[in-house]
Amino acid sequence: MFISKAVPVAAAASLMLVANVAGVRAATLPHLHVPMFVREPAIAGRIDGSWQGAARIRLRYDYTNQRKAEHPAIVYIGQDPRGLDVAFVVTQRSPVVASTLSNGPGVFGDDNVQVALNPQGVQGFSYQFIANARGARFQTSSENSAYTPHWKAAGRVTKTGYVITMHVPFAILRSGGSHAWKAQFQRFAVHDNVSDIWSYDRNATSASDTLYAGTLDGVDPAGFKGKGTSRPAPRFQPYLLGVGRSAAAGGSTSQIGFDMAVPITPTASFVGSFHPDYSNVETDQQTISPTAFPRQFQEVRPFFTQVGNAFNATLGCQNCPQTLYTPAIPTFRQGYGVEGTQGPFTFAGFDAVGAQRTDLADAINYGHSSKSGIEQIDLQRVTANLPNLIDNTSSVNGGYFSTHGHWFAYGNYARENGTLVTDPSQAHYGEIGAGMKSANTIFVLAHQFIGSQFNPVDGYEQQNDIGGYLSFFQQTFHFPSSSRLLDISVMLNDARFWNHLSQPAQSSAGDQINLDFKNLWTIHVYQQSAFVLASNGEYLPFNVGNGAFVGYNLNSNYGKGLVYGEGPYYHGHATNLQFFDTMPIRRNISFSLNLNENSYASNRTTEPSFKQWLNSASVNWQFSRDASFSFGARRINGTSLPTSYFAPTFAPIFTDNLSAAFHYLHGHNEFYLVYGDPNSLTTTPAVYFKWIFYAGAEKGT
Repeated sequence: MFISKAVPVAAAASLMLVANVAGVRAATLPHLHVPMFVREPAIAGRIDGSWQGAARIRLRYDYTNQRKAEHPAIVYIGQDPRGLDVAFVVTQRSPVVASTLSNGPGVFGDDNVQVALNPQGVQGFSYQFIANARGARFQTSSENSAYTPHWKAAGRVTKTGYVITMHVPFAILRSGGSHAWKAQFQRFAVHDNVSDIWSYDRNATSASDTLYAGTLDGVDPAGFKGKGTSRPAPRFQPYLLGVGRSAAAGGSTSQIGFDMAVPITPTASFVGSFHPDYSNVETDQQTISPTAFPRQFQEVRPFFTQVGNAFNATLGCQNCPQTLYTPAIPTFRQGYGVEGTQGPFTFAGFDAVGAQRTDLADAINYGHSSKSGIEQIDLQRVTANLPNLIDNTSSVNGGYFSTHGHWFAYGNYARENGTLVTDPSQAHYGEIGAGMKSANTIFVLAHQFIGSQFNPVDGYEQQNDIGGYLSFFQQTFHFPSSSRLLDISVMLNDARFWNHLSQPAQSSAGDQINLDFKNLWTIHVYQQSAFVLASNGEYLPFNVGNGAFVGYNLNSNYGKGLVYGEGPYYHGHATNLQFFDTMPIRRNISFSLNLNENSYASNRTTEPSFKQWLNSASVNWQFSRDASFSFGARRINGTSLPTSYFAPTFAPIFTDNLSAAFHYLHGHNEFYLVYGDPNSLTTTPAVYFKWIFYAGAEKGT
């Protein structure tokens, strides 16, 4: 569901504890003994004789709408000597949505089925395997944000729905030798916006909450009759990069490098990176969305996707600073790290060595979950060593969530010391918060302070020298299946902060109403007031949060929407208009269009009034499960809106960007052929070719 930018960061905070307070409750969590097949059954999108003997369950609970599933899917479960085998038989009245052919996150925009596995129960790593009705697949894991091993899925559309068969190899899971796995099976329907699940409890925090997942007994990850090993294979990842460009653009070049991950226990690995390459920018992160604060960017560099998952762990935080923000670490020459889990502990540490710079960080997290509550405590340290500068930040975070009482409380604290800190009393961050959260209700009240000298070199914070409180409330109302409305959501927020001189430093207050209809339309109406103490010492509004959003088919890959926002901004008034649409051209080809316009009218004769545009279009061609091609064009022109953290220059920007990329990943080989860079404002006329070979374990494992 789209949430407009009128909602403050508090609404999207890391506190994602969700407890259900209504609907059907399972008397006990289900247990299932997994039968053994002599050999792997047919993975062909149909249930044939090779699936004989499989255990059979039904997905009886619609978690999204808090009621019994109208059309429970049937799931067949078994195991063979090499992996877990799962088949879904889905019946639905609505047309099957299956637009994605290539493997990747696009399957979330289709009707899909999901298998969530936690081999070590509520501890250790978690895994999720997703497939659509065409057999396109995607996967996620808490061990690596680039988790991309090979597993099997096949789909077939039927007269009454679709059938999907899966095979998940034991070798791509860090099981730690466990034979009793927590598991959840789920089916999502785009048109009906339902998520039907197997294991359900009224206190579940989400559809895939591990604490309330079912249990698969008798799983044999060591191989049939004890053959094989429970320790994952090492991964050695050499690459070859070639760049072709004119002499004026820097000339052609080539380089080689090497990454590796070597298990030291069944659930921990040593990670190394030598002469790493970051030429492959996988996501377009350019935007002109109005903001008062520095923008945050997604980390895509392989070394940090492996070692970064244990950092910045909190039970809850609202607009909290990150003491480790890896995009702040520049390109380094070599890196070493250790990451993994052991019982209730998750840990990681790394040393990134660059030219006259070293960045080090380590973290250890303890978490304990039971049916009465969740306890968590996290310790973290981050150090940056540069010529004539050293910066060290230590933090501790902890909290408790009552699964029966639905209340939570948490506290976070961090302290920085080093070359740039002259007043230790102004070089710390702290936050305490409490509230309650259920599937339909959220309430958070928190107090926070960030000192004027708290500014970690390897970290990120929106604004320092603030102290005050913030609150957030949300209530969602679900409607019967006969109603035209799916749900209505009401949100309220309020925050007030002052600096160390007791001057107003930041404030925001607003409300929003969302209406989601069964005909795939959604309407959001919102109003927001926001003020920030700018770098020039003025307390100014930074608000385009009065407006509305209208969207259609947003759960699918072909969503479209129109956003309008306006409000007082800096020394005048600003408006924001956005339109986006993705549409199919042919069966495996789609076209996306994104149009953005900002307008600023100043109240001061010494400042200009202006507009800025970001217009982009792209074509995506899915060749096969393993290969895809995309071509994009983008233009940014006009003048950027002022922000609070540096003085505006009001300088016009006129940039054009063309980018094209072919990507192929199959088994142990990955290829890129790329022109340009979607994350650069202007395209360097260069062609990149990169080949990566994964020896041993596959990508992200």
